Amino acid sequence: MKPIRYKALAAIITTCFLGLLSVSGSLWFAATTESDAAAINVAGSLRMQAWRLADQVSSPGTDKDRLWQLIKTYDRSLASPTLEHLAERTDIIGNRYLALVGEWRSEMRPLLSDEVRWHEFSEKVPGFVDRLDDLVNSLQLNTEQKLHWLVILAIFSLCSILAIGALTIRYIRLNLIKPVEQLSKAAKKVRRGEFDHLRLEYRDANEMGQLTETFSAMADSLSHLYGNLEAQVSRQTRSLEQANTALKLLYESSQTLGMNPYDEDQLMLLLERWKVLLGLGSAYVCLTGNAGSMRLQRIFPQSDTYNDVCNIGQCEGCVRAPTSDVQFPLSQNDQGYGYLHISLHSGQALTEESRQWLRTFSDIVSSSLYRSGYQTQERRLLLMEERAVIARELHDSLAQALSYQKIQVARLKRVLTRMEAEESVHSIVEEIREGVNNAYWQLRELLNTFRLSMSSGSLEEALQQTMEEYGKRDDSVQFNLDNRLRFCHLDAHHQIHVLQIVREGLVNVIQHSGATKATVVCEQVGPGKVQVLVDDDGNGFSEDITTPGHYGTTIMQERAESLGGQLYFETSGYGGARVRLEFSSV
Repeated sequence: MKPIRYKALAAIITTCFLGLLSVSGSLWFAATTESDAAAINVAGSLRMQAWRLADQVSSPGTDKDRLWQLIKTYDRSLASPTLEHLAERTDIIGNRYLALVGEWRSEMRPLLSDEVRWHEFSEKVPGFVDRLDDLVNSLQLNTEQKLHWLVILAIFSLCSILAIGALTIRYIRLNLIKPVEQLSKAAKKVRRGEFDHLRLEYRDANEMGQLTETFSAMADSLSHLYGNLEAQVSRQTRSLEQANTALKLLYESSQTLGMNPYDEDQLMLLLERWKVLLGLGSAYVCLTGNAGSMRLQRIFPQSDTYNDVCNIGQCEGCVRAPTSDVQFPLSQNDQGYGYLHISLHSGQALTEESRQWLRTFSDIVSSSLYRSGYQTQERRLLLMEERAVIARELHDSLAQALSYQKIQVARLKRVLTRMEAEESVHSIVEEIREGVNNAYWQLRELLNTFRLSMSSGSLEEALQQTMEEYGKRDDSVQFNLDNRLRFCHLDAHHQIHVLQIVREGLVNVIQHSGATKATVVCEQVGPGKVQVLVDDDGNGFSEDITTPGHYGTTIMQERAESLGGQLYFETSGYGGARVRLEFSSV
């Protein structure tokens, strides 16, 4: 990491150092040039004093006191402190100064002490002055050289300061101003809630780089947080909308099914709506008419496809086989009606809230089935009570009258026997007796039918009891029940007439067929279509049983018409007779 403060501190220190260097150089130049100027001045005066000495010794009538005074002045000037420090120098200036001092003291000054030699002094003065000029020039050159280096130092310091200033300005612009502007713009976008494309371009291992990187990370975190919040709000909104729709659907289901008898068409529409609402793979109901029965009727929405396995009736594998789907049992007051099956898509899972909705819907369907069964049983009880009243009235009136007629016919037959009446009269009486007996037998069967009890249980149980009853009546015939009906909603009217037609068909088997085996088959042959078969392996139908006089078949046909169905008399698969009833349960 290269902190900006260190770079700024280095720039400031460098600038201060260059300024200090320039000032120091100027101070040094000022200090050194001040002595150099004095030395040049004194050295220049030595030239003038040398010429004055030459002039003094050359002029006639020389004033020796004056000359002596000039010599002392010259000695003082040559040995002045301003020039004496030149003796400490080892360069050409120091050498020239020492040479001039030696020449003055060893050659020039002794010539002035002897008047005879003054003319030699005058002759040597020009050369001596030339050497003084060389010293002055050396001092001047030395001063100019110092000034030159001072200028170079000043230029170097100035250029360095300008370069450092330019670099500092560029560095500040790139590393402070531009990133701060980007941060300011990004902060305004964040304030407006705009988090897209906020990645800042500045990257460096310094405080500003850390700031921009942290700000970018913060913007990304805020963007992610806002995105999550928006997604959560969207999910919650959808969840609330779904919950509201589900509650409305439960209310409609309660109004449609819970408060009314079972309606298969309405159940299919409601299943379709649940499938769409929860996005399910499929949603269907499997219903049974008897508790514990594995022969179930599948009720599914129109958008679903029918399972071919359902045609075979292999429901036990679907119910008990382990599966990832969800099943909700349909039961009410310990009465089981099947289950609601929910198929999920791959990777889909039901929430607890969705499960609770489907449990409530299952309870509504169960309540509808219970209510429908209860109403059917109630109507059945009323019908049984009404039929019992009719049976009592028939027994108290017509049955007693027929019994009386049987007794009278028997008395008439004995009287005619004693009177030895004609054979034709006996034949007529015998026909009357058979007619009365047949009518009495038909009446007894009718009374038995009216007294038939079906107050509880299902149609299958009533049919099974009927098979056992007729098995006791005639043990030479083997009676079997093959109930292939799944859940089929038959009201009390349908159930009573189906049971009576079956009983009438079994009576014909016992009385007329000479069969050893009789089978009753109940099955569904289509949506809402029920077929009931009574087969035997007897003699079959020997004549047209639809002709008048066959009261049993006539009554059976009337019952079939009251069901809105058709009754057919055919040959069974065993070679005997078949009674086939077809009607719609809807």
